[in-house]
Amino acid sequence: QSAVTFVENHDLRDEGRPIVNDKLLAYSYILTHEGYPCVFWHDYFNLNLALADTSNGIAALVTAHEKYAGGGTDVLYVDDNLYIMQRTGFEDKPGLVYVLNNRCDNWNGRLVTTKWTNASFAPVAWWSKSDMARPIDQHTDRDGRAQFYAPPRGYAVYAVK
Repeated sequence: QSAVTFVENHDLRDEGRPIVNDKLLAYSYILTHEGYPCVFWHDYFNLNLALADTSNGIAALVTAHEKYAGGGTDVLYVDDNLYIMQRTGFEDKPGLVYVLNNRCDNWNGRLVTTKWTNASFAPVAWWSKSDMARPIDQHTDRDGRAQFYAPPRGYAVYAVK
């Protein structure tokens, strides 16, 4: 929990080794999981991955991290193409559901059981290499179950409304 997580930094910026493919997927992971994420200024400003004033870039992920990403991490589902987890919440950070879709061709999701019963969720951050449509809101049943989806080769972060 005390680790500083990063995608890239000034020490790793060799001309021959840049991270160029779907860097936002890596940022979505470190900004929703436990640890102290570090965003590289070059990515945020020079590569314009902040995508400020949208729900589709590092800026939205930082906001999601600051407002919702508290508590422990529970993996709800994982296979080669789909990863779904929840942050359980702590103090003023109520938690979130994170979905990472490795499939390039379709939206991907699964029915999972969360810690929240009879709750409404809205996507607060999302991105895809090919489909920037807003994920639909989700609602858990009395047992905490709901289907959470992410766009092709993308991610979605959901928070309780």
